[in-house]
Amino acid sequence: MAVLDYLFRETTSGLRRNGLVAFAAISTTFIALLLFGLALLISRQVNLMIEATTGNVEVAVYLSDPVTQATTGAITDKLRSLDIVSQVEFESKEQACVRFKELFRGQAALVNNVDCQALPASLRVKLSEPEKFAQVTAILGCEMQEVEGASKLVCAQPGIDNVVDNSRFLNRLFAVTRVFRVGVLLVSIVMLIAAAVLIANTVRMGLFARRKEIGIMKLVGATNWRIRLPFLIEGLMESLIGAAAAVLFLFALKVAFINPLYGSVRFIPWVTNSDVLAIVPLLLVAGSLLALVASLVGMRRFLDV
Repeated sequence: MAVLDYLFRETTSGLRRNGLVAFAAISTTFIALLLFGLALLISRQVNLMIEATTGNVEVAVYLSDPVTQATTGAITDKLRSLDIVSQVEFESKEQACVRFKELFRGQAALVNNVDCQALPASLRVKLSEPEKFAQVTAILGCEMQEVEGASKLVCAQPGIDNVVDNSRFLNRLFAVTRVFRVGVLLVSIVMLIAAAVLIANTVRMGLFARRKEIGIMKLVGATNWRIRLPFLIEGLMESLIGAAAAVLFLFALKVAFINPLYGSVRFIPWVTNSDVLAIVPLLLVAGSLLALVASLVGMRRFLDV
């Protein structure tokens, strides 16, 4: 109990003595961990949106006439040999006609004049990893070639008329999300470094203000770690206070900005309270490591204790 009482008194004394610097360290830690938490939440939101978007993305392999069971079976077997292919469904001309009428049900001229026999049969390929969609065209031996002055996808596999893989859309989607994630993460890392510098500076100022007391403690036999421990706890307290404030602010932001979207924008999946709770341990661990490393660096570099 005596040790705990000593650590408590030394920690609170250090926080009071350097109140302004401690407040600056807490504030910077709060902002840094808030940005770090936002980066994690934004990454989770982007993942949810990608899953919702790419979950319905399928590669359409349009078959050339006449469609035979042997040709269809050969193409299906080749597609199913890919690890990324989760499902292959055959769509006949009649089913394609039903799909066409459903898609264009608001345009009577198209629906009434469509020739179902002119629509191609196809294989609808569902992917477990949509970002690897290029493997489908690769295994079918498809590549862009100049045919009669125009670019056309030509496949070495017999029985294929065309393959539609939404490559442009998916490439842009994955490129944008990568840039967005990296940008937010870089900002949060910069803020974490700034918080570490401020915590280290707070510890250094505390050591400097109590340098005579520390000298006396060393003369009476106090170990280096007994001297260091209160400063480590002081830095840890500053960081945990900032982390707690960041967690509360994240919940407040979710309630203020995300909750109203649940009812109005239903076609997009939004982060929930469980997603926020899932990042709380990460914020606490990041804050604790930040404080401990910064405190140790501050003590080692500025004062010989």
